[in-house]
Amino acid sequence: MIQFKYSVVVFLSLTVLSCSTVDSTEFKGKTYEYTSWFDGDNSAELEPYRMILSEKLEEIDGDKVESLEPEAYLNYLSMLDASGKKAGVEAKIKQFIAKNPEEKRGLFLLGVHYMRTKRKELANYFFSSLEKDPKFPWKSLLFNNLGMLSLQEKDREKAIGYFEKAVKAEPAIAAPRVNLGALYIQSKSYSDALPLFEKALEIDRNFEDAVLGLGLCYEAQGKFDEAHKVYSDFYERENKALTVLYNDAVILGRRLGKKSEASELMLRYIQRGGKESSKAHEMMQGWR
Repeated sequence: MIQFKYSVVVFLSLTVLSCSTVDSTEFKGKTYEYTSWFDGDNSAELEPYRMILSEKLEEIDGDKVESLEPEAYLNYLSMLDASGKKAGVEAKIKQFIAKNPEEKRGLFLLGVHYMRTKRKELANYFFSSLEKDPKFPWKSLLFNNLGMLSLQEKDREKAIGYFEKAVKAEPAIAAPRVNLGALYIQSKSYSDALPLFEKALEIDRNFEDAVLGLGLCYEAQGKFDEAHKVYSDFYERENKALTVLYNDAVILGRRLGKKSEASELMLRYIQRGGKESSKAHEMMQGWR
């Protein structure tokens, strides 16, 4: 079974922009959806989503972008940064901060940009300063990112503390629940992890890492039919979810004895370019 990875993604929607126009009402409340989207070890898996996001950005009328209200422009910057277009992003964020010094979310976006570009000290500086601000509106995102920085520093207990704070803070987002659940899985505390993944999916039904975590909790408890349903329901509506497809094939072939069906899924996984194709071939040979 592919090992469950820590989730570092908050990516709730790709349909924020309408074709060739920018309406500020479409952006309101959407910005935070992109601000914790980091590569980690799964950069290649994020590329298809980045390409779609880049295409959406290309549809925007550049003249209208400059005239957006602060709320909408903040969202535009978060999307631009999440798309991987690093050139000029830092300067644009700094310009926004200079024009809107009272808008602390601009400082948060700058910290996110530094975290994405591997400048952890600068990211930690901005996040730590915002942590002291009781009025900062995105506490859950802030605590989640501080938790991720703590994980990068190999301080597990500190990371757990931040993720626990993030779960209790607003706005309600999926990432810290998935991250905390992943740490519980690491310590085999599956009964504690399971409700975190369930809540994450309630918040964002399209969050693949939440599906992987929930499925693994069911597997660890011997609930293989439940794991299969979680996996199959997800990849039927998200055909890019190759890890889910792989995990479901393993469940079907090894646990539920449905080797023919498992082989069909593995073949689909291979045809779509799954990175574990060699292992998939080996399992298919054993199921014949």
